[in-house]
Amino acid sequence: MFLKQAILTNFLFVALLTMAQAQSKFNYNAAWKKVDDLVTKKGLTETALKEVQTIYASALKEKNDAQQIKALVFRVNLQNQKEEEADVKAILQIEKEITKAADPAKSILTNLLAEAYWQYLQNNRWKFYNRTNLVDFKREDFATWTVDEFHKKISSLFLSSLQNEKQLKETKLSGFEAIIEKGNMRQLRPTLYDLLVHRAIAYFENDERNINKPADAFEINTAAAFDPAADFITRKFVTTDSASLHYKALLLYQKLIAFHSTDKTSEALVDVDIKRFEFVNRYATLENKNELYRLSLNHIWKQYNFQPIASQAAYLLAKDYADFAATYDFIKHKTDDATNPRWYYKKAIELCNNDLVQKENSEGKVNCSNLLNQINQKELLLNTEQVNIPNHPFRTLVTYKNTKQLWFRIVKVTKDPTEEERENYWEEGYWKNLAKLAPVQSFMHSMPATDDYQMHKTEIKIPSLPSGTYLILASANQDFSTGKNLLSAQYIYVSNIAWIHNGADFFVLNRETGKPLYKASVQIWKQGYDYNKSKYVNTKGENYSTDANGYFKLKVDEQTNYNRRLEISYEKDRLFLNDNLYNYNYRQVQDIDEIKNRRVFLFTDRSIYRPGQTVYFKGILTTTDAATKKPKISAGVKTTIILYDANYQKIDSIKLTTNEYGSYNGKFTLPQGQLNGIYRIKDESVNSEQSFSVEEYKRPKFYVEYLPVKGSFKINDNIKIIGTAKAYAGNNIDNAKVKYRVVRQPRLLYPWLSWRWGLPQMDAQEIAHGETITNADGTFIIEFTSVPDKQVRKELDPVFDYKIIADVTDLNGETRTGETEVSVSYKSLQLQIGLPKGETMAADSLQYINISTLNTMGVFEKATVTVTMHRID
Repeated sequence: MFLKQAILTNFLFVALLTMAQAQSKFNYNAAWKKVDDLVTKKGLTETALKEVQTIYASALKEKNDAQQIKALVFRVNLQNQKEEEADVKAILQIEKEITKAADPAKSILTNLLAEAYWQYLQNNRWKFYNRTNLVDFKREDFATWTVDEFHKKISSLFLSSLQNEKQLKETKLSGFEAIIEKGNMRQLRPTLYDLLVHRAIAYFENDERNINKPADAFEINTAAAFDPAADFITRKFVTTDSASLHYKALLLYQKLIAFHSTDKTSEALVDVDIKRFEFVNRYATLENKNELYRLSLNHIWKQYNFQPIASQAAYLLAKDYADFAATYDFIKHKTDDATNPRWYYKKAIELCNNDLVQKENSEGKVNCSNLLNQINQKELLLNTEQVNIPNHPFRTLVTYKNTKQLWFRIVKVTKDPTEEERENYWEEGYWKNLAKLAPVQSFMHSMPATDDYQMHKTEIKIPSLPSGTYLILASANQDFSTGKNLLSAQYIYVSNIAWIHNGADFFVLNRETGKPLYKASVQIWKQGYDYNKSKYVNTKGENYSTDANGYFKLKVDEQTNYNRRLEISYEKDRLFLNDNLYNYNYRQVQDIDEIKNRRVFLFTDRSIYRPGQTVYFKGILTTTDAATKKPKISAGVKTTIILYDANYQKIDSIKLTTNEYGSYNGKFTLPQGQLNGIYRIKDESVNSEQSFSVEEYKRPKFYVEYLPVKGSFKINDNIKIIGTAKAYAGNNIDNAKVKYRVVRQPRLLYPWLSWRWGLPQMDAQEIAHGETITNADGTFIIEFTSVPDKQVRKELDPVFDYKIIADVTDLNGETRTGETEVSVSYKSLQLQIGLPKGETMAADSLQYINISTLNTMGVFEKATVTVTMHRID
C-alpha cells in the first residue's frame, strides 16, 4: 500500500493516514492539484507553501485530521527545499502538532516523529559516533545526543504510537483514497494498527551496529521463534536486555499475529507470519535455523493448500533452495546426499512450477517466475591459452550452463581489433558483426549431459591452425543469431614465437623447443594518450634484430615509462600480442650531492615531560657517499638545534658539531608557566624535527601487568586471568580496588570461507564486567566464560579475541590501567606445517617436516600429531 507520489518525497511519507474526509465545503482535491502544478510545473515553492497553509487552515477549522496532517507533511517537504536545518525544524513542528492532536491523529504524528528522528540519525550519524553517554544528565537539544539516546527516543516514540491499541485496531482504511493510494494488496494492511505496527517493526528489525550492547545482549536462540502462529503467540521470550531492538520486534510480531489469528480471511495473517520467519532466520543464532526456516515456510505453503495467499512462502523456500544450490562445488560435494547442494535447483523449480499453476496473480507467483528465469538462464564462457603452437591441436575450457550443444566458428583475423571495438562487446551490433565473419573452420560439439541446472566445465579440442591471429566464436544455436541466443568469443594467437625479458634485456625464443630465434625482427610500439583525439594511440618506436642468442636490448631512450607492445616477426611467423609491456626504468643519480642527501635521526630521553624538566636529546647525521653510493655518517658537521613550544614559537637554541661517529647530544630546560602541549626540537641543517609532549602529570607509582595465559581453550570454557599490581619501588599494591571489563571481538582466520554465507557482522561487545580487590601479593583474578558471538557462523572457523581491561585504584586514589587479550575458537589447537617453498621440491626435502602445535594465542602446546601423506595422481 502506497501514498501518492507527492507525499513520498523525503522521509515523512504518510502511508499511514487513516482519518476519513468528512463532507467539506472546501475543495481539497482542487487545492492539492493547484499545489502540485505550482511545484512540479512552475517551480514556485514559496507560492505553493502559501497554498498549503490555506489547506492546513481549512483542515484545522473543519477538524479534518487527515488533510491537516497531509498539509503538515507537504509544508515540511517544501520547507526542506528552501531552508537550512529543515530536518530539525520538521521534528520541532511535528512535536508541536502532537501537543494539539487527539487520537488517532496523535498516534500517526507520533509514528511520523519516530521516523523523522530515525532519518535525522541516519543523515547525521557521523557526528554521533564517538559521543559518550552521560548519567543523570538531560540534554534538551537532540543535536547533542548520543546514538544510544537517539535509539532510546525512537523506540519510545514508535511504541507510544501503538499505545491506543483498541482504537487503532477499529480504525479501517476503506474510503480514504484521497490520502492513501489504493494498491492491490489493501487486505494486507486492513487497519491503522497494521500500518503503524509494520512501520515500527521495520525500525526494530534494523541491524543497528552502533548501540552499546550489554553483556547479556538478547539473542534469538530458541526454536520457539519459528513455531506456527498459534503456538508462537503464546511463547515467552525472556531477557534482561529490554532495550534490544530485535526483542521488541519479536514482541510486536506476537501482537500483530495474535490480532489477525481470528480473522475471517488469512491474507494479513499469512503476510506477517512470513515476514516473521524471514526476520527470525536473518538474526537467529541457532545452528539449525536454516532447517527450521525451511520447515516453517513449507508448513505455511501446505497449511493453506498451495493457495495464492501462501505463494510468497513457496517463493522464499525455492529461493533458499536456489541459494543453497549456488554453493555447489563439484570437488567438495561428491556425496549424493541431502548435504549436496547440486540438485537443489530442481527442488526450487518444482516448488515454483506448483506456484505458477495458480490462476490468480500474487507476489509469490511473480517472484517465482523471475526465479525460474534465473535458474533456466544459459551461460557460456570460453577460456583458451592466449598463444598456441601452430599445426597442433589445442584445448579450450568451456564453462557452460543449461546448454546441450554448442556450435563453433574459427575466424582468421587480418587486423587486430581496436580498443573501441573491444569496448563495444555489450552491444548487439558487435556480435552481429562477428557472426558475419567468414570462418576457416566450423564444427559442433555435444556437451556432457547434465540436468542439475548447475555451471559445468569441460575441455574440448580445437583443430590445428597455421600461424596467425584468430577469433573463436561459440554459439548455443546453429545460426549464431543474437536475440535470445548465447554467444561467446575469444581472440587467440597461433605462433611459435615467444619472448622473455628482465628489465631492458630481451630474448626471443621458439615457443615449442625454447631455442633462440636468430635475426627475428622486433618492432616496438609505444602507447600514449592523445589529448586531441581523446584516446590512446600507438606510435612506432625502434626496430631491433635479435642476435644468435635471440637477444636484444632496449636502447636508453626506449627505457622510459611507456606502455609498449612488441610486434615480432620471424620467417613467416608473426606475434603481435595485445598486451602492454610496462617497463619502468629508475635512472641512477650520477652526481650525488652529499650535503643535500643528509638525514638526521633525532632521539629524546622520554616522550612526555613536565614543565621545568630537562630534555636530553641526541642526533645522528648520515648522508650518501658520492663515490660508493652507500650510506655513511657525517662527521664534523656544524648545525643549530632549536626548541619550539606548543605554538611553534622559538624558545631556545644551541649550536653543535657532530663527532667522529656523526652524532651530537645536548639538553634544553623546559619553561614553566607556558602553554603545555606538543613541543619540538629541530635540526636546522637538514630541516628535520622530533616532537614530544609537555604536560602537568603525576608520575605513576605502580603499574598493572598480567601473567602469561597457558593452556588451550575452546568456546564456552571458563577462563581465569591473573593480574598483578606492582609499585615501581618493588612492593606489591594490596587491597586496591579493581574494576574490569571483558570485550569480545570476532575475527576470521580464513575470510574467504564467507563467500557462501556472506561476510558476517563482527561487532565488539562487552560480555562481562565486575569488581574485585588485589590480594596481599598484589594479584587479582578475573574469571569469565568465553561465550561466542553466535551471529558468526561456526562453519567460518571464527576466532574470538577477548580483551580484558582492568582499572586498578590504590588506597591513595591513583588509578592505573592494564590490558591483555585471550583468543579462543571452536578449535583449541592450530597446526602449522612448514614445507619447502616453490612449486617443485627435492624428494629428500620431505624427510623432515616442521609441524607446530599452537593454542589460539600462538603459544606452543604439547600435542600428539598423526601425519599421513597421499599421492595425488
